[in-house]
Amino acid sequence: MMNDTYNNVGISLVSFLSVVRFLEKIDYSKALLINPILLHNQSMKYLKSKATKPRSMEDLIASKVECFLSFNKRYYSFLTLSINTILLAEKMQFISLRNGYIYVQKNNIDKFDFSNKKLGKRALEIVDASEKLLKLLDEDTKALYLKLRVEV
Repeated sequence: MMNDTYNNVGISLVSFLSVVRFLEKIDYSKALLINPILLHNQSMKYLKSKATKPRSMEDLIASKVECFLSFNKRYYSFLTLSINTILLAEKMQFISLRNGYIYVQKNNIDKFDFSNKKLGKRALEIVDASEKLLKLLDEDTKALYLKLRVEV
């Protein structure tokens, strides 16, 4: 993480919600992969590019290997922020937590304006990158952790 004001719970909430808004549910482990990718400027900028069309997480890692060399360290540095974001999203009733899954409350999350310019340039760039990340997360969670070399 760069610092607490740059990667704060507000920008983290936008990152998290911009991905999960398209889902009915997501497991905790997979949700914890969102911030280390979308809040990492190089990864986010690569994903938001219209020219970028990764077909899988392996494809993304191969295309941008320099973004993933220290992913394990980044994953753990974002862990507290990611957990706090999930708890805040639950408190704000964007999600509910049950049986090892995060369930998206569509009726509440649909009220969040992901295109509002008041979110700021960085937040809007994260939103632009989120749909591509969503497609990449559509793999087995254990396989994603293995590919990203997260040491559990």
